[in-house]
Amino acid sequence: MQMKYIAGQEMKNYKKFTADELNRRFRFSVMYCKLGKIKIYTGKQAKDFLKKQNFEKIVINQSDELKGTPAFVGRVKGRVKIINLPEEMIKMEKGNIMVSHTTFPSLVPAMKKAAAIVTDDGGITCHAAIVARELKIPCVVGTKFATKVLKDSDMVEVDANKGIVRKIK
Repeated sequence: MQMKYIAGQEMKNYKKFTADELNRRFRFSVMYCKLGKIKIYTGKQAKDFLKKQNFEKIVINQSDELKGTPAFVGRVKGRVKIINLPEEMIKMEKGNIMVSHTTFPSLVPAMKKAAAIVTDDGGITCHAAIVARELKIPCVVGTKFATKVLKDSDMVEVDANKGIVRKIK
């Protein structure tokens, strides 16, 4: 678990890190990259660094309808399963609507069970779009907030002809 908190550029010297330092990174850390140089802050330093930053606040509209880019046409209804990691694929059943921040090859077994695929990120050439076209599964990508607005077991209609995902009450 601690190895996840070593930046790629640090891996060649991974033995120099103490367990305490990696545990501090695990508890709370910020990785900042500027002009290819990485700086990692932990604890109070990380909190102070974040306080100095100006973050754009994104308001998530709690609407019953999401819009995105149609990647493969079709119109289906089903229950949502949020799948972002391979470990979460166990909850996916045939006919569910797979909702993910993004997809990658390890998630293909879940994608094969899906009646439709919906992602927060991506465009017509993203992984989800390509796999959906290969499998002929309706797909809407680039919804921005699907994983924040939808929850496991929500009933939805995916209209991938128009790029719309609607919650059904």
